Amino acid sequence: MYSPEQFLIPNTILVSTMHVLKSGEIIASREGFEKVQERFSWADRRLCIQRILQLKSMTREGKKSVIVFYEAGHLIKEHINVETDFRPLNYA
Repeated sequence: MYSPEQFLIPNTILVSTMHVLKSGEIIASREGFEKVQERFSWADRRLCIQRILQLKSMTREGKKSVIVFYEAGHLIKEHINVETDFRPLNYA
């Protein structure tokens, strides 16, 4: 029999989202996103949450994965197992 602790994902695993505006500005905070969220209404929130959960299981301990939403072209790119100080390119 397995104990519940064997199925816990370590706290050092992080999956986050970043949003890149047409101007090239990178929005990485919740407060910043709340100011521009209408610009990203094209992104399916349900699919984003589903993908975050999938990436959580794919991300190694001590690393992070990032989903980047680009306003220009309505593009979404994923970066898996990057360093914790990772910043995406400000163009797609």
